[in-house]
Amino acid sequence: MEFTDVIMSRRSIRKYLPDPVPEDKLRRLQEALRVAPTGSNRQPFKFIFVVSEELRKQVAEASPTQECLKQAPVLMVAACQKGRSFDTAIAVDHMILAATNEGLGTCWIGWFDRAVVAKALGIGEEYEIPIMVPIGYAAEAPGPRPRKPLDELVEVR
Repeated sequence: MEFTDVIMSRRSIRKYLPDPVPEDKLRRLQEALRVAPTGSNRQPFKFIFVVSEELRKQVAEASPTQECLKQAPVLMVAACQKGRSFDTAIAVDHMILAATNEGLGTCWIGWFDRAVVAKALGIGEEYEIPIMVPIGYAAEAPGPRPRKPLDELVEVR
């Protein structure tokens, strides 16, 4: 897919098919995370791909109203050194665009009980968990959301 098409077609998917995601696609998403830029190349994060149904259910309990966490066949949990969530967000965005290119749906999830996720996955106190991302094949096809005009968002001086 042309890169501009990837950017323009990315959507937040909140309904997923139960179909498993092939390992080769997951590897390409993981590689997109790995090569993302970080300040001073610190790479202050780790990414946990939760594929076990039992473990996904435990993690989904962190946000019981987010049905997409229960439906998606893969949950990616981003953990980072405290105060390094900006670098982590860049890497996650790389992965989300790679997922779009692979024909997969994703959704940024930032509203959840981080203690539940940390306990379920054994993530230590030296890390914070800024984001989770369900990954899978979309069971919906939302259209584009309204956006402000470019001249309201960008200035050239």
